[in-house]
Amino acid sequence: MIRVIFFDFDGTILDTRKLAEDALVLTLDELKLEYDRDEAFGLLGVKMRLILGKLGLEASKIEDGRKLFYKHYTKEMLRSGAEPCVSLEPLYEMMKEFSLIVVSNSDMGFLEAAIGEMGIGDLFEGVYGAEVGKSKDDVLRRVLAERGFETSEGVYVGDRFSDVEFGKKAGMKTVAVSNACSWSTRDELESESPDILVEDFCSLRRVINSINGKAR
Repeated sequence: MIRVIFFDFDGTILDTRKLAEDALVLTLDELKLEYDRDEAFGLLGVKMRLILGKLGLEASKIEDGRKLFYKHYTKEMLRSGAEPCVSLEPLYEMMKEFSLIVVSNSDMGFLEAAIGEMGIGDLFEGVYGAEVGKSKDDVLRRVLAERGFETSEGVYVGDRFSDVEFGKKAGMKTVAVSNACSWSTRDELESESPDILVEDFCSLRRVINSINGKAR
């Protein structure tokens, strides 16, 4: 029986791929780093500290670089109007039956700004950003324990192949979301063998109801 649904945020709830790419270019140019654009964009989705380290930024400058990225990222998000990836209406129905919680690699400041801009502060029982733990699976396990859920009662929903990996490491069912704003391709997601593949939250609601033995 599923009781709690964890969500990635960037590319799952909020359409951010282009915003993140633009913010990364602004950041790397301001830091005067030489980089390959495709390589840099391919790293997006993990914590910014790791990205900057892999792109050759000196360790002493990584924290300032991370702050600079989120300054640009938040500005780009607010300028764009913070558009959701798909309709969030099904989640408002689901919140009546399930605990909905965000676990993201983005910083809390960005997540709070985005959620506020979208006007969805009442949708999630908890929001956990990059500052909370070493990795998403670590955060997922900790939040499950803190809130009294068994791993069998949780599911992790994300748009990136690594989200499937993190959910599996935490011992939960995994749902991959594949649509126009997903950060991983459908083939990349399928290669990680998620338990379920959906295109939107209407499909997610039907699948969860089916797992719980309810009418679709």
